[in-house]
Amino acid sequence: MDQAIVDAARPNTWENLKRLSPHAQKDWTLKNFKTILNTLLGLGENNNLYWNLIGYACINNNLYHEAEIVYDELVKQTQKQRKNLSLPAYYRGIAHFLQGRFQDAYNDFKLARQCDLHEKNFHNPSAQAIAYMEETLFPTRETIRQNQAKLVRDLNSPRTLGRVMGSNVLRTIHKWNSASPLFSSGISQGGGYFLTLKNPRGELKGIAIDPGYDFFDIFRDLGMGIADIDAIIITHDHDDHTESVEGILSLLAKYNDHNEQKKTRVLDIFGSAGVLLKFHGLLSATDLFGNREINFKLLVPGAEITEIKGSPLFEKHGFTISVKPAHHTERWTNQESAVGLIVHTNIPYRQGERLNIGITGDTRYEVGLGKEYRDVQILLLNIGSVEKEEGKLLKQHLGMLGCINLLKEARLGKPLLAILTEFGEEFSGRRETISHIIENWAQPMEGVRSRELKVIPADIHLELRLEDLNVRETDTNVFFPYNLIKVDESDAEVLRYKFNG
Repeated sequence: MDQAIVDAARPNTWENLKRLSPHAQKDWTLKNFKTILNTLLGLGENNNLYWNLIGYACINNNLYHEAEIVYDELVKQTQKQRKNLSLPAYYRGIAHFLQGRFQDAYNDFKLARQCDLHEKNFHNPSAQAIAYMEETLFPTRETIRQNQAKLVRDLNSPRTLGRVMGSNVLRTIHKWNSASPLFSSGISQGGGYFLTLKNPRGELKGIAIDPGYDFFDIFRDLGMGIADIDAIIITHDHDDHTESVEGILSLLAKYNDHNEQKKTRVLDIFGSAGVLLKFHGLLSATDLFGNREINFKLLVPGAEITEIKGSPLFEKHGFTISVKPAHHTERWTNQESAVGLIVHTNIPYRQGERLNIGITGDTRYEVGLGKEYRDVQILLLNIGSVEKEEGKLLKQHLGMLGCINLLKEARLGKPLLAILTEFGEEFSGRRETISHIIENWAQPMEGVRSRELKVIPADIHLELRLEDLNVRETDTNVFFPYNLIKVDESDAEVLRYKFNG
């Protein structure tokens, strides 16, 4: 249709606007708006039909600023004539509302309502518009404001790491493995581990390890926040080891946008090839001023990690990493690119030794794998499940027999605390017994069995003080030597750690 049949200077042709396509209506209105407005002003307020034809066309075609101008002029014209402002004010309110100018819209709706009440007209839409604003929009905006203020307060909370956990502590923030938290009907928190160490300058550092399902929720419930995490170590890319990473990085970005010190916080992340591929889009994140928020270091079996971005790792965080092989397929590489780790600390142990923490990550057992962990005093063993087929080991996890074989290779007849983790939920009510089986069968066949080889099943309550390898008793919060700890599994969902003197 020819747009010429709609003449900006001839209001009697404006009805033809309805016969144009929405795009053509918008184009015509924008092109001729100055002429349209002058024509309307020449008509005065008595021809509301034409004012509304243009006003409606502007609102229908998202020309809210133009609609505001139209109805603002109509309000002025109507005020001069001392006539009812109800509908002009209401429509101007709509134009304001659709521009996100809610307070201006509210004032217009109140003006329209006052006119309605004066005229004893109780059926115009101004009352409902006011109710929308007062009962829904403004309370919602206030909730958003309060939530934002709370977020900023939380982000600016001082570090609580020293008070909540102290230095040189390992805590398991973990219950079930793999997909269990996605389908469980019980308490099914995944997670990982959290480690606190002091660097040579005496600065306390917090290191998250494999932060999976619910890690940050549990971490926050302990009383800590994003300011307490300095580094993240991730053995592979599966969700039960990475689910909380994106949330942590999102909070890091918010912290760097809102912290009162205007200081960029940088996280050091150590991860496998699958982790690099999974999060590569986030690893280049910068703050509002273009400062890097993340340093990433790739973990490859055989590597010794002693620095990150030119900074000595031991001086910065109080540890170095030896990367070990793990026979476990990552999703993002479709290869067995997962890794195990030894975290080397400067914590004194015995006879000049320094404390080393081994983390198998998820892996199947292969002959000789345990030899990679001969120099550790603490070993986090990811069991996964039990062997399902007669005479066959698991293909992706250690299983019960893999744990036994690995322990025998790693520490036969020597002191070792093994913390058994990554239980499938089929272990509910059986975690303590399985741990005893592994402990008993990993001992030497001859001679007196060492009380210093201990296998303790992990739960979210397990806390280990690294300086003396004492475990916190659940009920009293008192620490006792790990070989004097027994596990109470009378509640299948929650393990409790008790002194067994």
